[in-house]
Formats: sequence, C-alpha cells, structure tokens
Amino acid sequence: MKPSERKARTEALLKKERIPYNPALPCIDSEDETELRTPEEVGIRMFCLFCIIGTAYDWTDLSYRGYLKKYNLWKYLTHNEASFLSSQSPNRYRSQKYTWRCEALFLLMWAVGLFENLPAPTRQTNNEEIVSKFPSFPTSPWSFIRDLKMRPKTQILDASDLIYRLHWAARQAGLDGQPPPAGLDPEVVREWHYAINWLTKYGNLDWDDVTTDT
Repeated sequence: MKPSERKARTEALLKKERIPYNPALPCIDSEDETELRTPEEVGIRMFCLFCIIGTAYDWTDLSYRGYLKKYNLWKYLTHNEASFLSSQSPNRYRSQKYTWRCEALFLLMWAVGLFENLPAPTRQTNNEEIVSKFPSFPTSPWSFIRDLKMRPKTQILDASDLIYRLHWAARQAGLDGQPPPAGLDPEVVREWHYAINWLTKYGNLDWDDVTTDT
C-alpha cells in the first residue's frame, strides 16, 4: 500500500468515528522505507520495561533489579533507566513516568503477537493481563525472547499511521481546551506513539530520545 493510500484510509476511518484529523499531516514512510526493530530487540526492550515498571510501582521490591542482572539484561537498559534503577531513593516524578510505560509495553507486546487486537486507546491497559503473558520469575527470558515473531510490516504501519493521527487529535483537543474526542486517553495514545516510533525507527533514535511529532 502506498503511504498516500494508507493516509486516506486512516482519515476515512477517523471521519467515520467522528474524530477530527488534520489533512495537512504528512504521510508516514512506506514499507520499503521502513526498517523495523528485530523481534529480539523488541523482546529485550519488553523485559527491560517490565522490570522498570515493576520497580516504579514498588521501589522496595528488589527482585526486578536482581532479574535484570542475573539474566544479563542490565546492559540493555538506557542511560535514564539505569540511572533510575540505581538511585538510592525513588523519585516520584520518574516513578510516575515509568508506570505509564506499561502502555508502551502493551504496544510492543501487540507488535509481536502477544495480544491479538489493538483496541481503541480509550482506557489504560490491565496490568494483570500484561503480567500473565510473561514467563514467571525466576525463569530465564531468553528462550521466550528468541521465539517472538513480528507482525507483518503492513499491520505495524497501519497502526503507526492511525496512532500518529489520533495523537494529533488528542493534542489539538488539549490546545483547544476541549476533552479528547471519542474518549481517547491522551497518555495512552502518547505512550503507544512513543513505542511505535521506536519500533519503526522513526528518526533512527534510541529509546530515551524518541520523539512523538504531530
């Protein structure tokens, strides 16, 4: 599918759902122009996020930090993540930020088929459902990671195009002092946008530096 066709199809869907869209927003890259992260990269990022989120919810639980070190995942943390986990005391702002990463984690799990459907981003993910998809502690993550398979690129880009335009709608509503259209949760949309931009190598940026331009 050509980028212009994907854009037109997304806009038709938004119009049907009565969600405002900006026709001036550009197309996203084509399938030929897009290189996805590998399933192994996604799997490693998923486990890093899982452990960071768990720590952010309960700073006194040292099992997540121990897991990252035991299974040689600590080296895959970003600078900001390693700094957070190495702190002597929790930072309320950073802890709250990392609890929201469960939404980015959900998007990555959908991308490798651990969740069948990508629902409308109108409510927060059920964390129990996320936990249920991971191997139990203290099982090694590596066989799980190596078995992951990526969804077809066309599905990833369909989702990317939709999330990009939903994020514009949510942001514009905020600028206009209006509630988000169609019950969108702006934080969920932002986290999905963040994750899928990393997944599709938007700007070829590392995780800490990903942007969510609209």
